[in-house]
Amino acid sequence: MKETPFQLLIKFIWISAVIALFIHIINSMGNNWSITYITNYKHLLVNFAYAFIIGIFNISFIELIQSKFTWRKEPKTLILIGIPGTVVVSVMGFFLARIVHSVWIYGNSLSYFWKNEGVVSYVFAVLIAIIVSLAFHAYYFYKFGAEAELRAQREMLENTKAKHKALQDQLDPHFLFNSLSVLASLIEEDPKRATEFTTSLSKVYRYVLDQRQEDLVSISSELNFAKVYLNLLSTRFEDSLEYNIDISDESNFIVPLSLQLLIENAVKHNKVTEKNPLKIRIFKTEDHLVIQNNVNPKAKDSERNGIGLLNIKKRFEVYTETPIEIENNSDTFTVKLPLIKTQNS
Repeated sequence: MKETPFQLLIKFIWISAVIALFIHIINSMGNNWSITYITNYKHLLVNFAYAFIIGIFNISFIELIQSKFTWRKEPKTLILIGIPGTVVVSVMGFFLARIVHSVWIYGNSLSYFWKNEGVVSYVFAVLIAIIVSLAFHAYYFYKFGAEAELRAQREMLENTKAKHKALQDQLDPHFLFNSLSVLASLIEEDPKRATEFTTSLSKVYRYVLDQRQEDLVSISSELNFAKVYLNLLSTRFEDSLEYNIDISDESNFIVPLSLQLLIENAVKHNKVTEKNPLKIRIFKTEDHLVIQNNVNPKAKDSERNGIGLLNIKKRFEVYTETPIEIENNSDTFTVKLPLIKTQNS
C-alpha cells in the first residue's frame, strides 16, 4: 500500500531525528563527552534543522524531476539535471538551515546573520552536496542498468514464448482443410480459378515460412499478404465476405502475421452468410493500423479477447510502449495496432 504524504513526512521527521542524534553523539565524542555539550538541546535542534531542511529540499527536487523524466527513457537527462540540481538545492537548504540555526534557535537578529555570513561557510556544504549527489545518482544509474538488463531478458523470454505460440496458432488447420475443399470443387467447376486459388494458397504458406523468424515486417508486405489471404477467404465465402484495404505505407513496421490472426478471428467468431456478410475494413490513422469488422456473433461464441489477442499484445509490447487498443460494441469490433517507426526498435 502506497504511503500518504503525511505518513512520508512523519517518516522523514523520524529519519532526520535519528541523523541529528547520530551527529550529536559524534560531536559529543569530539568534545570529550562533555555533560554541558550533551545536555544542550540546541545542538540537537541545529542538527535536526540541517538534516530535515536539506533532506526536504532534495526529496522535493528529486520527486519533481522524476515526475518529468524516467530512468528508463532519459537516464542521461536525469543525471545532467540531477547532479547540479541537487547541489544547488542542497546549498539553498543549507542557507535556510543556517538562518534557522542562527536566528530561530540561537536568537540572533537577521541583520547579525547577514553581517557574519560569508562564502567560506558554504564551501564544505558544496563539497558534501557534490559527493552525496554523485553517490545517489551513481546508485540510481546502476539500479537502472540492472533493471534494464533484467527487463530486456524478461522481454526476450516473453517474445520467444509469444513467437512459439504464434507458430502454433498460425493458419488454423481448419483453414487448410476448408481451402482444400474449395480447391477440390473449383478443379471441376473452374480449372482456371483453381489454378489461381492454388497459387494464392502457396503464397500464403510461403509468407508464413518466410516471416516466422522475423521480429518485424513492413506494413506494405503484411498488407500484401492480407490481401492474398482475404482473396482466398472471398473465394470460399463468395458474396458473404467483403473487405476494403486502402493503405500505402512504406515507412512503418508491424509484428508479422498479426493481420492474419485478426482476420481469422473475425471469421471464426462471426456468422458469415450472404444475408449478413462479414465486412472487414483495414485502414490507418496517424499512430495505428486499424482492423475493423461488423459484429454478427455466432451462438455460444467464446470471449473475443482470447489467447490470440494476448499473444499479439505480448509481441507488440517488446517493440513499443503504445498499447494495442480494442473497441467492442454492438455494431463493430475494432483492433488498433500501434505503428512501429523503425525496424530496429
